[in-house]
Amino acid sequence: MKLKGKILAIDSTEFETFFKKYFPSIYIFAEKFTKDEMLAKDIAQEVFIKTWESSSDFENENALRAYLYLSARNQCINHLRKNKGKHADESPIDHIYIEDNYLDEVVREETFRLLDIAIQHLPPQSKKVIELTLKGLGNLEIAEKLHISVNTIKTHKLRAYKTIRKIMES
Repeated sequence: MKLKGKILAIDSTEFETFFKKYFPSIYIFAEKFTKDEMLAKDIAQEVFIKTWESSSDFENENALRAYLYLSARNQCINHLRKNKGKHADESPIDHIYIEDNYLDEVVREETFRLLDIAIQHLPPQSKKVIELTLKGLGNLEIAEKLHISVNTIKTHKLRAYKTIRKIMES
């Protein structure tokens, strides 16, 4: 595999960084369609192995990322076609469903990936507040859990949202 003409060896730090950056998103993307955690991990690993083994030269990281999502989608469809009707107790997802929802899921996973990156740049206390908010806790629950006032929670959220917006816009 080449990125901008440079070969990425599987034992290189560039490939490791790329793998760590995108594997969770590809895995979650595959899991949405397969509804099977282990199968989704296998599909994500297979996508990275095939990508690494390919002789493709990607002009930029966006092209490589798009290739990963498309490969994961195709792997999910192939798996569903191959195993259709083998398990009577399972309700297989039709490959048409995957094709129809492919772009929505790519956008959703990329948004979550970028949001996670932005959250990692927050100060520790603000990061905790936002993570608890994303888990569905209200201001009062977060305040009790962190032993700080509700107004402090609101201030952390306000500052965190401003920071996240700036990061997401850039």
